[in-house]
Amino acid sequence: MKVFKSLMIGALSLLLAFGAAACGTEEQGKTPGGTETPGGTENPGGTETPGGTENPGGEDPAGPGQTEQEDNSGMVYDRYDLKTYLYPLWEGTTVYNETLWFADERSAPLMYTPDTVLKVTSYDLKTVYEENVDYKVEGKNLVLTDGSKIPYMTPDEYIKSTQNGTLNVPITDEFGHALGHVYAAEGSDIVARQVVVTYTHSEQNAWGKCTVQTEKISRAIEKLEAGETLKVVFYGDSITVGANSSKFVNYPPYAESYADMVKSYLEARYPSATVDFKNNAVGGTDSTWGTGKPMGNPIVDNLDGGGDHFKVRVADEHPDLLFIAFGMNDSASAPYGYEANIRTMVQRAKEANPDVEIVLVSGMIAHPGTPFNNKNYMMYEKSLLTVAGENEHVAVAQVWTNVNAVYEELGKRFQDCTANNANHPNDFMMRVYAQTILQALFGDGYIKAI
Repeated sequence: MKVFKSLMIGALSLLLAFGAAACGTEEQGKTPGGTETPGGTENPGGTETPGGTENPGGEDPAGPGQTEQEDNSGMVYDRYDLKTYLYPLWEGTTVYNETLWFADERSAPLMYTPDTVLKVTSYDLKTVYEENVDYKVEGKNLVLTDGSKIPYMTPDEYIKSTQNGTLNVPITDEFGHALGHVYAAEGSDIVARQVVVTYTHSEQNAWGKCTVQTEKISRAIEKLEAGETLKVVFYGDSITVGANSSKFVNYPPYAESYADMVKSYLEARYPSATVDFKNNAVGGTDSTWGTGKPMGNPIVDNLDGGGDHFKVRVADEHPDLLFIAFGMNDSASAPYGYEANIRTMVQRAKEANPDVEIVLVSGMIAHPGTPFNNKNYMMYEKSLLTVAGENEHVAVAQVWTNVNAVYEELGKRFQDCTANNANHPNDFMMRVYAQTILQALFGDGYIKAI
C-alpha cells in the first residue's frame, strides 16, 4: 500500500495545481453583516490564549506577511456542536475531532503537527485513549503502542483476495496491477473503527479560502435579513442525501450531513427568518438523471413515476436558493457531457423561477485505485466554474479544491476521511463540504455570525 500512496500523491499534485489557481482572494474577509474576519483579535469564547498575547520581541509571531492564527480554544467537542463542526479547519490554533483510521499501518497523519494532543477518543466520543499507553505522538503522526486499545486493521485484513466487507471494491496499485479487494462497508462499520483527535498547533494554514461570492446570493440574503421565508432545495446524489454522516447511519455523535449543517447555520444566523428546507437528492444518481432524463438504472429512473425528476424535485418546488451537487456517479459522462448537464439544470431552474439563485457544489474524490475513482474531478469543477461564469446569481462552492488540499498539502489519507472506504464522506469530510460552502457564500468571518 505504500506504493499505492505514491500514486495518490502524484495524481493529486497535478490536480491541486488547478485547484490552487481556481481559488482567489477577491472579497475575502467581507461578510454581509460587516463582521470581522477570524484573523482579527476578537475572541468570542472569552478564553485567553495559551501563553498570553504579548510579544516582547516586537516581531510578528506569525512570520513576515502572515496573520497570526485566532485562538479558538474552549469550544464544545464532547458531543456534536454546530459551531465547533463549522469552525473552519483552516483557521484557529485548535483542531477539534479530526478523524483517523488505523488500517494497513499503525501510524496515521494529522493535518498539522500538534503542539499538544488534548484528547483522543473513539468516533462516538465515548472511549478515551491515553497518550503513551494507547498511542505516541511522533511529528504529525499518531503511532499505536504495542498494547494499544485503539482498533487496528492489519494489512492482511485491509486487503484480501476476495470481497472484503459488505461492499465489493477491488483495488490496484499505481501501475494498474490488482492488489485484491480493499475493506469497504456501509453503515457504521468503518467509523466504529476510527478515532477522533483534538489538538493544538501553531502552523499557518494557507488553504481553504476560495473566492467569496456573496453577491451571487444577494436576493436570498435580503429575504433572510428581512425575516421572510426562504425556500431552499438541495439536489444531488447520495452524499447530498447525507451518506455517511453519523446522523445518517444513526451512530454517535449524530453529526448532521453537510446539507443539514448549512440549513442549521442559516437558521442560527437568521433566527427571525424561516428556512423552508427540502433535500430532494437521491442516492446513486448522476447529472444525466439530474436533468430529468433516465440514466439507465431502473431503481432511480422509476422514481417520480418514471417522469421528469428535475421538474418534480426542483422546478415544481420553486426554490429561492438551489444547491446542485452531482459528480460522484458521473463515471460514464465525459467532462463536456457533465458540463452540458449542469448547464441544462441551471437553465431549467431559471426558466421555472427567474429569481432563483443557485450554488453549484463540486465534491470529494473517491478511493484512489478503485473503480469508483473513474472520473476527472478537476474538469468537473472547472465545468461548474464555466457555467457559473455564464450566469448571474450562480455561485460555485469549490469543495474539490479544498478536499485535495486536505490530501495533497496537509498529507491526510482518504481512509481517514471516509465512512465507507469507497465514495462516501465521514463527519470530518462532511465538515469540509459545509465549511467550504459557507466560506464561499458568507466570507471568511462566517463563523462569527452564529
